[in-house]
Amino acid sequence: MAAPEEASILNMTGIWSLNPIESDDLGPTFMLQNIPWIVRKVISYASLELKMDQKDPAPPERPATVIDINQTVRPGGFDTANSYILDGETRHDKVPIFGAMSMRAKYVPKAEVSGEDLMGHEIEQPSPTDERVGIKEFTEGVNTGWKTTALWGFEKVNGERRFCKYCTTTKGDEKVQARLVYDYRSLAV
Repeated sequence: MAAPEEASILNMTGIWSLNPIESDDLGPTFMLQNIPWIVRKVISYASLELKMDQKDPAPPERPATVIDINQTVRPGGFDTANSYILDGETRHDKVPIFGAMSMRAKYVPKAEVSGEDLMGHEIEQPSPTDERVGIKEFTEGVNTGWKTTALWGFEKVNGERRFCKYCTTTKGDEKVQARLVYDYRSLAV
């Protein structure tokens, strides 16, 4: 289902599910991230759902935008709950599938988005008065040597407005890219 007009990188609240037909294959990415073959196989047949609740800054308690995400993977048992604090500060976490990781995220203006970030695609600017066009997420496997940069944005996919993540993963000299396309399910979280 297409994203409603009120949904944007400035308002991610809602339930989103990965569209496996429109999305690129994550197999090469997971292989570079040292995910075991059997886990990759299970995930290739699984559905992924993100329940997002975005909270605007409310200083001093919450000086930056926070997006709380509950990720559900069926089947698999790889469910996670994370808070993305969009202040660019590095935080550490442990995720069942990846192990120890460091992560940081921030809003980015168009000037900080490259053609390589978008893999040749175009994202929308959510507001004519706000220069933020995406959310950039930097993730690193602490003991595994991989790094992933993901740009979140909205684009038209087959004529419908969709939330997309453009992911570039590197490890040593190797690099793989994948675009993830999400369907909007509902506003309720």
